[in-house]
Amino acid sequence: KKRVTFSSGNLQYHPANEKWRFAPSQLDYIGEDNANISDTYNGWIDLFGWGTGNNPTNNKSKYDDDYQTFVDWGVNKIGSDAPNTWRTLTYEEWNYIINERSNASNLIGVAQVNGVNGLILLPDGWTCPSGVTFKSGVADDYGDEYYASYQSFSASEWSKLEASGAVFLPAAGIRDGSDLYGVQNYGYYCSATEGPDSSTYYLRFYSDESGMHHNYRAYGLSVRLVKDN
Repeated sequence: KKRVTFSSGNLQYHPANEKWRFAPSQLDYIGEDNANISDTYNGWIDLFGWGTGNNPTNNKSKYDDDYQTFVDWGVNKIGSDAPNTWRTLTYEEWNYIINERSNASNLIGVAQVNGVNGLILLPDGWTCPSGVTFKSGVADDYGDEYYASYQSFSASEWSKLEASGAVFLPAAGIRDGSDLYGVQNYGYYCSATEGPDSSTYYLRFYSDESGMHHNYRAYGLSVRLVKDN
């Protein structure tokens, strides 16, 4: 199996300046301001229709047929990184991380980190840092309040987890046209893989579940890129 390094945060785009960057930290997400998506919006967005690496704002269409071609967001210069440094995981790669690698079920868990709900992914061969207790798995109940009741970490505890290789995916919600849903309730993360009937595969998590699904390409989803080691 190849090994990858996850980017330092979710992908973000500034339409007015035509600039790409990674979020300042793994905990950061844009949320409701994604409703402002347009060519001229003078702020950052981070929920993208499928394969819109070459067209992040023009297409607010709710029709899946308008998203026929996948252009990886990694083709762009992101921050100071050269084009094609980063790429999007495929369905098979996400599924391997979530479900199929050795000890997979013990290397994933929902949590609230410094007040932000999300999903934690741990690297293969992970050792828990001293002073931190990690609980794998998901909560028994659905809802934004159940992340924290399952487990929560302070900023200092998270810094230890992050230094140990932990990846945090914030529950940044989804965008449908200019409507936002599920911010801090659920996370949907893009894959590079087409699904049946003009759908796309993605990683989906709630407080009480995580797994791979397929649904509308037109939904604006979070993007977390990787680079091959």
